[in-house]
Amino acid sequence: MVLGTWNFRNLYRPGALAKLKEELNKYGIAMNAVQEIRWSGSEIFDSGDFIVRYSGNKERRQFGTGFIMSKK
Repeated sequence: MVLGTWNFRNLYRPGALAKLKEELNKYGIAMNAVQEIRWSGSEIFDSGDFIVRYSGNKERRQFGTGFIMSKK
């Protein structure tokens, strides 16, 4: 299993999650920690071949962290 970490800073922009998932598939990363996710609230959701779990500031798009895990 390949593990990774990513400081993304702008994951809230349109298409950013898709680009990140493309890179994770390219390098065969099964589990990735993401800093500066900048999404508000917290949630777990399916996104194609991945499950995304994140937690961020409830009021502002600031800070936040998450994990993106392959369904494999």
